[in-house]
Amino acid sequence: MPYFFPDESHVRERSDRFLRRMYLMRMLGTFLCFLPIASVLEERGASWLPISLLVFNGFVWPHLAMMISRRSKKPNQAEFRNLAFDAIAGGAWVALMGVCPLPSAVITSILIADRFSAGGWRLLRRAMAFYCIGFIVCWPFSGMTFYTEVTVRTLWLTLPLSTLYIIALSAANYSISRKLRDKQHELEKTALMDPFLGLPNRRLLDRRLMLEFERSRQDLSCLMVLDVDDLKMVNDLFGREAGDYVLRSVATILRQETGEHDFPALLGDDEFVVILPGISEEEAYAVGYRLLLKASEIRLSQDAGFQCSLSAGIATSRGREDYHQWLAAAERAVATIKQNGKNSIGSAGRA
Repeated sequence: MPYFFPDESHVRERSDRFLRRMYLMRMLGTFLCFLPIASVLEERGASWLPISLLVFNGFVWPHLAMMISRRSKKPNQAEFRNLAFDAIAGGAWVALMGVCPLPSAVITSILIADRFSAGGWRLLRRAMAFYCIGFIVCWPFSGMTFYTEVTVRTLWLTLPLSTLYIIALSAANYSISRKLRDKQHELEKTALMDPFLGLPNRRLLDRRLMLEFERSRQDLSCLMVLDVDDLKMVNDLFGREAGDYVLRSVATILRQETGEHDFPALLGDDEFVVILPGISEEEAYAVGYRLLLKASEIRLSQDAGFQCSLSAGIATSRGREDYHQWLAAAERAVATIKQNGKNSIGSAGRA
């Protein structure tokens, strides 16, 4: 499997998703903040200038911020600058409201929750620094007085902000966390699978061997180790691509020809393992001969006379102290078969 390097289009696509998410949340947040802030400013008899700036912040700024980010050569960095402006505006409106308790508390709490969920302590510290700058700059324009009255109108106009935005923020965070969980699951799966052959790797094999060995104390199980004969010669004569083709073909056969409860896996460079739970040694031989027959059908375009062959060793779980001994017994059986001519099956008891 070739390594994947995201090109510019993939990076831009991820950036666009981030910008759209921020645009929707900013548009919702500025609109919901507009309602209680406008109520308090009107009660305080604010002039046309702060009202005009509030209208700009609530209905123009989200679209302008999106345009700035999209046109920037580095959209994500531009968006973080937009977030800094959001924090400054938050502090400024709290100051111009005279720190009116209810809307000020809700706006500040939402700003903290939003920045912390987006970037942790680092982004939160940065946002709160800009929030304080906005507050300090605008505090003198409010007369440096506190407006502690919360009217019924302001109360009702603050409720949508304290409910709808929190719900939207939770939904956005859930969507992100679900994608992260899916990605983590994918990475964990990749770490336990060989991406080239599509089979479990040694790490997962050891786990399964240990579990199956413990289970086999009540029910006999067999273990089969298969070695691709003369793979080095194939690589030397026809190139590594031919050897890789043989390995992939054998892996495909193991996936297709083993049972539902069997467990094929990669053991080494040219060695495979099949755990065969709940079957006798004779039944394991039958499975092995079927795999050898299917492997003999593998051909190479470079040599019409080439015929793939496997050497297989079988070991039962009976009489083994642990799964390491179980695996070692099957490997010894393979080694004996290869010494005696290859392309055959032997067991730890018969080899």
